[in-house]
Amino acid sequence: MELPDGGRVDKDAVIIQRFGGIGDVDMRYVSPVRLGSGFTKEFLKAKNPDLEAQSLKETVLQAFASMKDKKIIIAEGTGHPGVGGIVGLSNAEVAKLIDGDIIFLSGGGIGKALDMLEVDLSYFMYKKARVRGIIFNKLIPDKLSVIQEYLNEDILNRRFSSFETPLKVFGYLPEVNDLSKPSMAVIAQDIPSAQALGNVETTDWHIPTSSIKVISLNSRFFKPEWHLLPGDIVLIGSSFDRRIPHIIAYHKHLKNYGTVTYEGERRGLGGLILTCGDKASLDSRVPSLLKRTELPALFVQQSTAVTEKLILNLYQNTKLQEYDDHKIKEIKDMFEKYFDTEQFFKSFNIQV
Repeated sequence: MELPDGGRVDKDAVIIQRFGGIGDVDMRYVSPVRLGSGFTKEFLKAKNPDLEAQSLKETVLQAFASMKDKKIIIAEGTGHPGVGGIVGLSNAEVAKLIDGDIIFLSGGGIGKALDMLEVDLSYFMYKKARVRGIIFNKLIPDKLSVIQEYLNEDILNRRFSSFETPLKVFGYLPEVNDLSKPSMAVIAQDIPSAQALGNVETTDWHIPTSSIKVISLNSRFFKPEWHLLPGDIVLIGSSFDRRIPHIIAYHKHLKNYGTVTYEGERRGLGGLILTCGDKASLDSRVPSLLKRTELPALFVQQSTAVTEKLILNLYQNTKLQEYDDHKIKEIKDMFEKYFDTEQFFKSFNIQV
């Protein structure tokens, strides 16, 4: 994202500043190194790559020097431990550069988590980086007790005993249902040439969606009340037939009489996406129908199959947005319940 002075920072930095209440940090230093698209090729072609790498390291150190008055500095890694290794700034190497301890964020499952730790912790050991603890993330809520039984500190330290200090588990965090679900506003930003049919600034455009429903049934057999649920994104070809008015009417029914709510308001459909705009134009009746219900809707050029694939990718890579107050509250509530704050402070000798 672009700052007022023309500088650029990662969007996550802006999100953390807003929701973390950290107002006295110079944003120029919060996102010191950004390896964008094409960077690796340019780096490999550089006449003096070592000089380029050293410059990046100095940029990181300069950023940390600007925060020397802070009691705690949390440096967010990215991807697996080796990401950034091409320039000598893998997660492990950055930790050593700033003399930082590592808290490793692991995925869920028992076998899957141990397999991940086998590879990733071995890399940290190879780089002689200090790993102090693990957070197990995105766990299935019903399996928390089982995970805690089999992925405890005793088992972890028997398997990974080469670190300077015993590994601590700082939390078993359950999956938060809404976090991976994009809003229609996010989908509108990420689908090329998407045309918003309505005001993207209204509340309904910024609510997490639910499932994706692709409608291919003939209008004689399609019943919205049978096939659609509140929060669903509905994908349907843009050729006008009885199904589109029925979908819009069903959204209005849910908003007026539905039993599912979101932040105190009745929940309608998540959104309507009219596909195949490259083959069929948008019927002039659709915008007027939508205007009466405020159902978030998009008209896209891509086929239904391509559009569905783009949206599924968003479900796997959705980032927090500046308006996601509800998601932030869910994260805070989850951390208060499942993150071992006392263990964290004790392990790092932090006085509060």
